[in-house]
Amino acid sequence: MGVMVGQASSDERGLYVGGAAGNQSGTELNVRGAYLYNWHTLIRFNDAGRARRCASAMADAVANMNIGYDQGQRNSILPLARAAGWRLGAIARACECDCSSLAGVCGIAAGAPESAIYVGGNLCYTGNIAQRFEATGLVSLYSTSDYVKSTVKWQVGDILVSDTHAVVVVSGGKTPQDGSAPTSNAAGNGTSDVDALARAVIAGRYGVGDARRAALGGKYEAVQARVNEMLSGTPNAAGTSTGTARIIAGTYKVVCGSLNVRARPSLSGAVVASYSRGERIYSVAADTVVADGYVWAHYVAYSGATRYVAMGTADGSEKYLAKS
Repeated sequence: MGVMVGQASSDERGLYVGGAAGNQSGTELNVRGAYLYNWHTLIRFNDAGRARRCASAMADAVANMNIGYDQGQRNSILPLARAAGWRLGAIARACECDCSSLAGVCGIAAGAPESAIYVGGNLCYTGNIAQRFEATGLVSLYSTSDYVKSTVKWQVGDILVSDTHAVVVVSGGKTPQDGSAPTSNAAGNGTSDVDALARAVIAGRYGVGDARRAALGGKYEAVQARVNEMLSGTPNAAGTSTGTARIIAGTYKVVCGSLNVRARPSLSGAVVASYSRGERIYSVAADTVVADGYVWAHYVAYSGATRYVAMGTADGSEKYLAKS
């Protein structure tokens, strides 16, 4: 299982300002495989408990559809997070953030003083996030290339910063050594948070198999058990392996003229892209969903979103994908 990072990416239109409050697309906030970028600073909590809480807060934020992306309303998450006791999964009203304001709130949920991260009416941004966290005395900063340019050096709870982006390592990295957990500003891990994560899993935002296990980290067993409870008696549920047929995972080639990519395994799902004959789709998962007369396969896109394509008709009369 690889390193997974949580992030706020863009609004429901793929833009950065002016979207509707909340996670309209389901992918405005997302968890995805770690990637090397122009990272110049790694922020690491000195206390292992705080590091784990930072990662947990990010995972809970991604699971909460009330939290969306908008640079113009990047601070609107703060009062709701404060009112929720820094349990980001418990925020019940639509709000917005951007990548660095979300990382800042995750830091506050982990025990960083709000007064250090929120200054002058504005949460930290990529230009000052390292300085604001350093001022708390709770973190160490790393800027040497071996720390920020190699995922094997990353630990759960690390915040990676570039000139334009910030992410939090949520799972799969080196586990911080056990330390005394902070007694305040702790991200929650109650039933409501597990329920929120389970709903996100069912919606397909945490992938399947090892990818799901890596994304959920230590919460995997509890969340998966809750998913199974929610889906009891509900076969072929999107984003899960419950009651679904299996195929051989891997690369598939499009064998029809054009193949739409949809946000849900349904003809009513929004078309988000398309493939032409001969193009290949990589990392197709082993589970399928039957709906609307078609067999739907799925894969995780670069954005971290789960995408669906029709493999063919449910009766086998038409075939759109072939194993490559």
